[in-house]
Amino acid sequence: MQIAINFQNETIAQKVLWLLEHFKNDGVEIVRLDDSDEEIIDSFREGMKEIHLIEQGKVQSKPVEKFLDEL
Repeated sequence: MQIAINFQNETIAQKVLWLLEHFKNDGVEIVRLDDSDEEIIDSFREGMKEIHLIEQGKVQSKPVEKFLDEL
């Protein structure tokens, strides 16, 4: 089973992580997604939404040069 938790408070997050660390020997694996990772995932999702809108003809695609400039 996997559980994803988003903490708004860094102090609480650190306390929960400290607690979970004590269960590592029992097979608990902690995988952290830093805020920067979450931003990348959100950006990817937005890009996928835009691609779907382009496919549906609701949005016009951008020139490749503009896309490369954004990278």
